[in-house]
Amino acid sequence: MVVKNRQQAARYLHMISEKQLEANRNNALRSTGPKTEAGRNRSRLNALRHGLTGQVTTMTDEDRASHDEFSDALIKDLAPEGAMETQLAQRVATDSWRLNRASAIEENLFALGQLQNGGQACPDVPQIDAAFTTAHVFTQESKQLQLLTLYEQRINRSLQKNLAMLQQLQATRKAQHAAAMQEAAALLKLSEMKGLEYLPTKDGFLFSTAQIHAAIDRDQRLRRAATTDFSKFRPRNFHTQAA
Repeated sequence: MVVKNRQQAARYLHMISEKQLEANRNNALRSTGPKTEAGRNRSRLNALRHGLTGQVTTMTDEDRASHDEFSDALIKDLAPEGAMETQLAQRVATDSWRLNRASAIEENLFALGQLQNGGQACPDVPQIDAAFTTAHVFTQESKQLQLLTLYEQRINRSLQKNLAMLQQLQATRKAQHAAAMQEAAALLKLSEMKGLEYLPTKDGFLFSTAQIHAAIDRDQRLRRAATTDFSKFRPRNFHTQAA
């Protein structure tokens, strides 16, 4: 095909692009996945953009499931609120996972040494042979084990730093919450003494009146408990009836 001008060239390229796109679609429909072992190994890796960090990480499906279950449980226990607390909680979970992985690498180094060298030092006495093989692995892999120890120390420092920052943020948040609740309780009681309805939102509080009343009730019960003599207290037996 002879292309005489730019307009014809553009139409020609568009036609080629459409044909190539259609061919790609047909090839995708006929595809049955990777054919080689290397290709299948690559396909086993699961690339995912993490919802909390926004970063793409690649793991096997099994590691991804274990990582997510481990991280989700830790983050839930840390109970973060807000973006900054969640970021720090995620870092604590990630560093904890990395520490566990480092420990697993160390164990696997010794296991690999047993697999490759077991039965050579003292084949007639398995326990002695295992002990000698472990010492041999430690000698041969001392540099790698030293690096692994430094790696663990660095991760542990990062974990402790992030955990301390998270705990400080949470302590500040809880103190601010308690102070705000005390102010809201005082203003609510003042309004009720005047026979007026109290609207917490007008004073910038996010608490509902039910939450403020619950906090007032809890505070009163704690005050009574603090001044009550429990020396003669005898616990009563409460029987719960089945539904």
